[in-house]
Amino acid sequence: MTKITGIITPKYSALILSFSSCEKINTRSIDTIGYGSSFGMCVGYCNHSLSISENKVTFVKKANSQTSPDTKTCSSTLAADEAKVFKDLMEDSKIAALPKTIGCPDCADGGAEWVSVTTGSKEYKVVFEYGKEPKELKAIVKKLRALSETFNNCN
Repeated sequence: MTKITGIITPKYSALILSFSSCEKINTRSIDTIGYGSSFGMCVGYCNHSLSISENKVTFVKKANSQTSPDTKTCSSTLAADEAKVFKDLMEDSKIAALPKTIGCPDCADGGAEWVSVTTGSKEYKVVFEYGKEPKELKAIVKKLRALSETFNNCN
């Protein structure tokens, strides 16, 4: 039996440090939320990205080759309450604690997806295999995918 007398032993200090290393994103400090997908072995518009800044959403699709059509950009606005939903989901995602790459994104042309958040001078970005988002990002990725699909007719 271990008696604790007010002194933190090495055994407990590692536990305390592991909790303090989790950096949480504050919704008030979020400047931009990003999301995208890409497929390396693809013809046509194979790279899509979405950016939410303030109440503005910008969608960009790019082709993989120079012989394909030009880059297409479309934008729309979000209601303030909808923008807050994205910020809240990003805050809950714990993205700052995740590794920069998860799995083997776009290996064997399985595709890649990514989520990012910019707060002041810091950017946190996580890239993962298409359709295999980490559990910490499931809610925000689901919402970002749905928003991205509203731009399917971006020409």
